[in-house]
Amino acid sequence: MKLLCVDSEPVYQEIVSICAQKEDMEVITASSYDEAIKSYEEHKPDIVTLEVVLQGGSGQKLAKRLKALDPERFVPIIFLTSHISDAVMNACFKAGADDFIPKPFNEMLFSTRISTHKRQIHLIQEMYRKNRELTFYQAMIEREHKMAHQVLDHILTRSERPSQKLAITRLSATNFNGDLALACTRSDGARVVFVGDFTGHGLSASIGALPVAQAFFDGVDHHVGLADLAIQLNRILLNILPDYMFCAAYIILIRPSGVIEYWGGGMPNGYIRRADNSVDYIASSHMPLGILGVNEFETSIEIAHIDELDTLVIASDGIVELKNADHEMLGSNAMEALVVSSYADQDLAKAQETMEAHLAAFQGKSEQLDDITLVAIRKV
Repeated sequence: MKLLCVDSEPVYQEIVSICAQKEDMEVITASSYDEAIKSYEEHKPDIVTLEVVLQGGSGQKLAKRLKALDPERFVPIIFLTSHISDAVMNACFKAGADDFIPKPFNEMLFSTRISTHKRQIHLIQEMYRKNRELTFYQAMIEREHKMAHQVLDHILTRSERPSQKLAITRLSATNFNGDLALACTRSDGARVVFVGDFTGHGLSASIGALPVAQAFFDGVDHHVGLADLAIQLNRILLNILPDYMFCAAYIILIRPSGVIEYWGGGMPNGYIRRADNSVDYIASSHMPLGILGVNEFETSIEIAHIDELDTLVIASDGIVELKNADHEMLGSNAMEALVVSSYADQDLAKAQETMEAHLAAFQGKSEQLDDITLVAIRKV
């Protein structure tokens, strides 16, 4: 480490040099204001000792100037002076002093102060280093998130856009949504929908989104049956997901006639909101995707039906588990009531907006703890 000693008295330059060298410091000396600035810029010292009275300017002005020269670096400034009045001390600290030692000073006291400031410098340098590392990793994570967004957004361009027959809402708990909602109409007019809720939330939860989306659209293109599509998706996730992750999901096919075929694993009940305000349910009776092996996986398909102005509503568990400011969960009963009231509107887009507004009002300013996906479907 380097120490810059700024003092117009040669005897104190020598004393400071001897003491600092005992602390394994390289010492640079300066006798005037201008010389001090030149030496500071040239040598970049780690510690500076200053006298209040200098040739060509005051120590306080020099302290301010030195602090301004290198604002990104922590360089302790220690005033060594025989001017020890409260007013002088106050002026020194206001100018940027980090320490104040009156002259004549004790060598042991000086050495102790220098050692203390050296430790402080080491700690701050370590803090700066860790901060740079954190900044680097944060930037890297943001780049990875951006790349993941671009990749997933690209594959999602194949999913149908919202219409008067389809509404999809995805709300992220973090800056990345780990849920997946896909919809695509086959050449025979049947609409196929996938709603998946991966374990956890955020980027890590979306690890299976890309291969699932690719397999889903390939399956739709080739009119793969729901049971075979479920087997394929389960096999993909079983191979790529870690043991602690899985994907609760509905795979739904709605024919133009209103017949609904569906496979459900690990998801909350879906709601069929009838035009007469009654509610029927579709149940998710299987294990989630990515848990059971090929021989154990269950492929049975359930059947339901919707008529004109009926609405099939699928929601991830992030909605029923949504909490308000009083830490109360929304719950399935309140969710059902919202479904009945919100989807009374014949305009599906407006109905979805009403549902979103009710959920936002319930949540208030409380933190969203899980990703939310809400899909509303009407007869093709």
